Amino acid sequence: MSETPSAEQPLAGVQIVELSTMVTCSLAAMTLRSQGAQVIKVEPVRGGDPMRKLGSQKNGTSALFHNCNRGKRSLAINLKHEMGVEAVKRLAVRADVVLNNYRPGVMTQLGLGSDTLRALNPRLINVAVTGFGTRGPLRDRPAYDHVIQGIAGITGLQGGDDEFAFVRMLMCDKVTAYTTAQAVTAALLARHSTGEGQHIDISMLHACLAFMWPDGMMHRTLHDDDAFQMPPISESYQTIQGSDGAVAASILLDHHWETVLTLVGREELRSDPRFATVVSRFMHLGEFSSVLKDGMRHLKVEEIMTAFEAADIPSAPCESRDTLTRNVQIETLGLLETYVTENLGRLTSPAPPIQFAGIDSSLAEPSPSLGEHSVEVMTELGFTESQVGELLESGKLATA
Repeated sequence: MSETPSAEQPLAGVQIVELSTMVTCSLAAMTLRSQGAQVIKVEPVRGGDPMRKLGSQKNGTSALFHNCNRGKRSLAINLKHEMGVEAVKRLAVRADVVLNNYRPGVMTQLGLGSDTLRALNPRLINVAVTGFGTRGPLRDRPAYDHVIQGIAGITGLQGGDDEFAFVRMLMCDKVTAYTTAQAVTAALLARHSTGEGQHIDISMLHACLAFMWPDGMMHRTLHDDDAFQMPPISESYQTIQGSDGAVAASILLDHHWETVLTLVGREELRSDPRFATVVSRFMHLGEFSSVLKDGMRHLKVEEIMTAFEAADIPSAPCESRDTLTRNVQIETLGLLETYVTENLGRLTSPAPPIQFAGIDSSLAEPSPSLGEHSVEVMTELGFTESQVGELLESGKLATA
């Protein structure tokens, strides 16, 4: 650690080496970068991280890649070549953290297993992220976000168990990424006390099962016969379609319900036992939803929001992906950063969501081109000009 941490950059000086493809470790490392860490991303020579080519892109770099790799340096080197292995070992000696999301055993096969790297640097925190964990019949299977959504029960929750449906974004990848970032900071804190690093295993399956459980499996947590089972809280959440848009609302409390009945002109339902209490409304969610949605279709969003705000009902207009960037609250807080990079031109990305010391932070930085920093990093690691030239000529090292 060379830089001195500060209140707004608590991970300044932390050196991270990332060997990964796709989202989990990439986003974890970028999260740590936004808090001050320095990140070197080690990529394959041919094509680099496959995420570079997925989705909307410019000059060979996708928006998805940029959104998970801002502020990093890229070293593109063949890890099956002896100098590629040696380069990673030298990086590990200098690093605080090494991240990988390869299948179990791959790093050991490359000669870069946790025991090997930690023998070179006992203070090293080595993190291995897998899809299905290191044991069991699925340990060696490929894992993608929607596959983990399926096995972790998320598709059942979304579709209602009888009809399975995906969350339409890479939720499991991102949940695992943030779980990984939290684990790294916990290990750095432990090392501050003990002086020693450690090995950490994280599986996408476990991270996402734990993420879903508190509310998604609330009705599967208590097993005794006298437990009173209710639907998950999220099933009471409503998207209410008005005549000119929609409102997201959570109508839970009695005075919330009374406001709704007045708004839709159904005051007679105040004496209906199906809707008399929070519990009874939970147990009759279908009828409850019908009253809400059928009664408000003719109302404008502004009318609905005015009534909801007066009753302090948790609610907000639903934004589309085309309109959310113009939302006044998002604009006022400066949650999105629009800036220009040489490779991708004008773009918009979210600012880091944590304010340390109450200070707005920024990660308005470019994502690296494949191998953009290869020569620079190899030189820093002590490889000679002739060695670097030999690797470039043989195609074992790539540079932008």
